[in-house]
Amino acid sequence: MGIRTKKVGITGKYATRYGQKLRKQVKSIEILQRVKSICPFCGKKSIRREAAGIWKCRGCRRAIAGGAWEFVTTAATTAKTTINRLKKNLESRKKPEKEIDEDEEEEEQQQQTKQGKKDKGEKKEKKGKKENKDKDNKPKKEGKAKAPKKK
Repeated sequence: MGIRTKKVGITGKYATRYGQKLRKQVKSIEILQRVKSICPFCGKKSIRREAAGIWKCRGCRRAIAGGAWEFVTTAATTAKTTINRLKKNLESRKKPEKEIDEDEEEEEQQQQTKQGKKDKGEKKEKKGKKENKDKDNKPKKEGKAKAPKKK
């Protein structure tokens, strides 16, 4: 069979009705909705339009929400890139905080090890003082010395 409509294509079914401008608009939309798209899950070119906004992959049999006439709309791609950009910004802000936290943790661990060594030395000194003191004398509390009060 030969080609019946050369210029009008898929809108040949409307004949001369509705006007040329409307038929051109419908032609562009109907061509978009009948094109097979690539499935983001299986990678095959087998996504077809089931109904308005519902697209189905014949390879992996998944139903995917998309545009009414196109599988991927320009608004959807804009929103997707914006979301990805914002996620990336959040991650980049969080990374330095994590690095700072790690540095602080390392410093705390180093201080704890130093304090642990000091604590061991203080314990030995306290043991020595306990052996030397008399029963009647109570050991003085170690700490900050109080300044004399002014009258």
